[in-house]
Amino acid sequence: MSRNFSRSLTAFYFRSRGLALVELMISLVLGLVIIGAVTGIMLSNMQGFQTTRGLSQVQDAARVGFELLARDIRQAGNVPCGNDIPVVNILNDAQGDPDDVPWEYDFNNAFIGFDGDTSLEGVNNQIQNTESIVMLSGAASDIYVSDYPINNGASFTIDTASGGPTGLADGEILMICNEKQSTIFQLTQSGNSGNSGNSGNSGNSGNGGGGNSGENVVVNTGGSTSPGNCSKGLGPVIPGNNSSQPCDTNGNAGPFDKNAVIASLSSVAWYIGDNGRPDEGGRSLYMARLGTNSGDAVLRRIEIASGVTDLNFRFRLIDTADFVDADTITAANRWADVNAVEVSMSLLSQDQNISTSDAENGRLERSFTSVVAIRSHSL
Repeated sequence: MSRNFSRSLTAFYFRSRGLALVELMISLVLGLVIIGAVTGIMLSNMQGFQTTRGLSQVQDAARVGFELLARDIRQAGNVPCGNDIPVVNILNDAQGDPDDVPWEYDFNNAFIGFDGDTSLEGVNNQIQNTESIVMLSGAASDIYVSDYPINNGASFTIDTASGGPTGLADGEILMICNEKQSTIFQLTQSGNSGNSGNSGNSGNSGNGGGGNSGENVVVNTGGSTSPGNCSKGLGPVIPGNNSSQPCDTNGNAGPFDKNAVIASLSSVAWYIGDNGRPDEGGRSLYMARLGTNSGDAVLRRIEIASGVTDLNFRFRLIDTADFVDADTITAANRWADVNAVEVSMSLLSQDQNISTSDAENGRLERSFTSVVAIRSHSL
């Protein structure tokens, strides 16, 4: 009896004594190893996610920047009616010394690049010592002239092939062209003319006007719009009487008639600008585009892609195979002979602490290069 009781007491003691110190320490070590492994996997996944997101930010910015920039480069110098016709410019700011013409109105330099020593006029956020590029072209649409009075280019009627409104705004810089000439002018005033598109016959809606009521276009001089026109006529500029009147006010109607093409003047400049967000790196790819505001032509600044830190251009001339910098082209005065552009873009991710490098706060850095041909110039 006592022997059985002693055995039962011993078994109860071993069952209820708990964990020894060594066992407890082993358990703690195993737990820490497991927690460390799980934490390492989690941190690795987080780092992989940040790296993937940083790469996505850089690639998206490069894709958008290259796509839109290449579109403008291809169209540089394009005239909807042909690139071998003369281009007349009756804007006030296009008269006088060619070196003083603002880039957004200077079709004589429809494609030109600037090195880092030259600041782009008209923008106030360009990063110093960065390059820029300017491109002008006629943006073709379905707008055409339905009535053009003889010897009076100051007022004519336009329609659209689609039958809808033209969408043109007062103060917009336009281009009218046919197979003989193209003229750049500012739309002073537009509105419904009540004309069916066939002058003198409002009952015939199917001849010349596409059945539209038409919009009357007024080309006037004076200070009502900026920059304004120096002549009412759309023909070749007739010199004025003195320096304060560089053009003859009435001018001449020019060689235009029905079915002449109306296009908006696309004036754009691409550059690296300060986006005001230093926590993201502070730099972005910008486009300055000519637009309108309350009847005046103005430059609008548009942020295209954040994280683009630098932009470099090299240019190829028609009779060479090598790409050279902007200074070389400017010194030779051969911007009209450039037929392709090599664009190099440097980018940083918006997120920090991705790269192992201490530079740029650990942002991921990439560079891309692409070559774009100018369609209006022979290859």
